[in-house]
This record gives sequence, structure tokens and C-alpha cells, in this order.
Amino acid sequence: MTALSVEEFIIQVGRDQRVVAEWQHAGSSQQVSGELDIDDLRLRTIDVLVDLLRSNQLVKIHELKLLGEHLFVTLFGSSTLRDDVHGRSGPGALLRRAIKGDHADAEGGGGRLLRVVLEMGAGAERLASWPWEYLYVPLDSQDPDSGFFLGESKKFMLTRKLPLAVASRTIQVGPPLRVLFVVLSPNNLDMIEYEAVLETMLELRDADDETRIDLRVLSQGHGPDGTPYPPDEDLAVQATWPSFLNSVEQFDPHVVHIISHGRYSEGREGGPRGQVAFPRDDATADWIADRDLANQLNESGSSLRLVFLQSCESAASSSNAYHVISGMAQSLAQKNIPAVVAMNFKIKSLLANTFARAFYQNLVARSPIEVAMHAARRQLYLSGITDESHRRGFGLPVLYLRESSPLLSPAMLSPSSATGSGGGRVTAPRGPDNRSGAGQLVVDRPGADRPDSVAFTGRRPSGDRPVA
Repeated sequence: MTALSVEEFIIQVGRDQRVVAEWQHAGSSQQVSGELDIDDLRLRTIDVLVDLLRSNQLVKIHELKLLGEHLFVTLFGSSTLRDDVHGRSGPGALLRRAIKGDHADAEGGGGRLLRVVLEMGAGAERLASWPWEYLYVPLDSQDPDSGFFLGESKKFMLTRKLPLAVASRTIQVGPPLRVLFVVLSPNNLDMIEYEAVLETMLELRDADDETRIDLRVLSQGHGPDGTPYPPDEDLAVQATWPSFLNSVEQFDPHVVHIISHGRYSEGREGGPRGQVAFPRDDATADWIADRDLANQLNESGSSLRLVFLQSCESAASSSNAYHVISGMAQSLAQKNIPAVVAMNFKIKSLLANTFARAFYQNLVARSPIEVAMHAARRQLYLSGITDESHRRGFGLPVLYLRESSPLLSPAMLSPSSATGSGGGRVTAPRGPDNRSGAGQLVVDRPGADRPDSVAFTGRRPSGDRPVA
């Protein structure tokens, strides 16, 4: 077996523009602090670049690098490249150390995986809306081309966390995993391609004798069990806003996967917000606001653990610091929903489906949620590596996560049901609060590109961390 050590690097940004960075590794912790390096010119520059990105006009790698460099300097300061030279160790210098790894860690053998957690506190909503998946990290102060995009590497994972007013739900649930698969396709909007993802969900549902996925489909083209309707059959609209809420209440899903058209527009109160298009009874678009969706899911879905938003601009957020948190992903993450996956900007169906298929295959194999996200993001990168305009796909998905854990609980599995789709088995230690703690996550499965075991070497916080 080959051990893969998973370390954590936590970056906290507070209202006072203070940045606190903590590197947890090898049973120890290092913490440093600094301040945001930001002014009105940089704010407006990043906003312009982000607008270009979300309108699919920022496609070249050197253009993405410019955005990524601005993000890095904003978070860690323009002097961070000189920190190493002068012997100082601010948050940026500590991140580079964590990326390179200590010599002592390297001698232990095996590989390393660094989980970077970005926590945005109250007052940092404008920054939270930016696509940090494109953070460009310069490794050598003397060589501007030595850097890389954090989200592009197979060795690093980026997740986000927002402050939560109440205690978060434990992520893990016992099988079968109840998944509500929702396709929203009003007739007055473009057709939505979703068959590839639905095919994957059906394959996972039918993969073995002991069902690990209990799938419910809410779509105009398929029945609740995923059986396609005849194309000439005259059916009533299936996925209206009321029927969706009724399905959530009755089915009580662990996962809600929504494939839809999304937009970002001005609300009735003047504040910008995200919206999703549900079909009305007459099949025209009924735009539902992010807060309404978040509130209803939080109230109706008592078992809900993960919301997957596969829609255009579903992770777009306000660029106005004077507005409250807006954007669908942030609204959901602010509620008591442990994990939210959404897209950073407009995305082609082929890329969205590629990501979703890889994500669920890893999720059902009982990988921790962020590991499943990382593997799926890596698949996007590999899919577009020969086309520069598609290489930016690694930054499309956004993950808001409360804690690191597999979604399906290995502790609740019988030996026969613990076998994964690849013939492997995953087990994980449980702490006294039933959360994954420091220890070792064993992944016993074939394949040279997958580790046999994952060792969490850093300290694991017992709950949500306070944000400065």
C-alpha cells in the first residue's frame, strides 16, 4: 500500500481585512497573519476580469494568469515574493512552503495532497464572489513563469467555507443515498442536455445487488424511475416549482441535483441575485430567486446534505460590497446544507456532464466530498488540455464544504455493501462526535493512478472554525 498524506492549509479572511493562514501537517500546526493588499483600482480590475470570464471572453491562459496573479496579490500582498528573500513568513510565503512541503515530510515516502480551505467571514462577500479556483501561485520570486493555477494541479484541492449561524449537520449518511435528480427545461429557453449524467446515475443505482443510490427523477422527458417517456406523448409539466417542493418534502433526499438555466439579475428590492428557471404549468420560465430556493430547501429537506447546481452562472455572486450575500451557491452555503457544488460561470453541457459523471463515480466510491470534487475537476482539465480555450474548465466548479468526509458512511456498511464500483473498499475512522478525525482513510482498490491509503496528518478541528 502507498500512503498519501492529506494536509490542510486554512486561509481566513475577516471583516477587518486581516488574513490568517494556518498550515496543519505532520501532527503540527503553523500559523501566520497578514492583511489584504487591496485598493479601488485592484477591486475594479478584478471585477472587470471576472465579468469577462463569466461572459466567456477570458479564455487564453495568459489572460487567466493575469486574473490569478491579481487574486494572489490581493490575498497575500505584493510584498509576499520578497518574504522568502528577507526571511519573513507571511501567509503567502507559508502557502508556498506548504505547496513545496517540508523536507521531513518528503522523507516519509508516499505522496502528498494539500487541501486549501478558504474561509470568507462577514464583510468579505465581494471577495467571496470571485473565482478563487484560478488563484495563480508564484513559486519563485525570480521566475514569473514558475507559478501554477492552484485548481489545475492534481496535488492540491481548494474548498470554500462561509460562516454559519447554527451548528452544521453531520455530512455522512447511511446507504442508500437518496438522490433527487431535477431537470428544469421551460419551452421558451434552449434545450438542456442531461442524458449523459442521468445515464451515470442509473448505472450507479443498478451497479450491485445492494442499492447504494435511491434515485428519483423529476423531468419532463423521464418518469420518476428514469424511464424515458415516448417523444409524442402529451404530458403535463412535471418539474414546476410547487411539484419540486412537494418532491423534496416527500422524498427527503440526501442530494438534490438541479440541471437548469440560471441567470444573475437585479431583484425587486434592487439587489442583484441568482435565479433558476422552473417551468410553469404552461412550460414558460418561472424565475425563482436564490434565497427562496435556499430557504425552501433548508426548511423542507431535513436530510439534505449536498446540493449540486449544474446551471449557467449558478455560482455567480454580487460584486457590490454593500449588498448582502447573493448568488445561489452562497445563499445555499449560508443555510444548514453541508456541501454545495455549483458552476463559476457559463458552461457547455459537455463539460458540465464530464464533471458530474466523474464527481458521482468518486462520491459513490466513498471518497471524501472534496476528493471527489478534485478528481472531477482534474477530469475537466484533462478533457480540455489540447484546447487552450477549454483548459479553463478546471476552474468551473465551486465547492462550499463544512467538513471533510465521505457522503456515504463506511461505518454503517455491511462487508458485502462496502465494495465499490471498482472492486475496492473504503473504510474511515470515526471520532466521538461521529466526524472524520485525524487518522487514516484507507482506500483499498486497484489502479496505479489512485492511492491505496490516505493518511490525514494534520490536526482536524472538532467543528466549525471562527472567522476573524
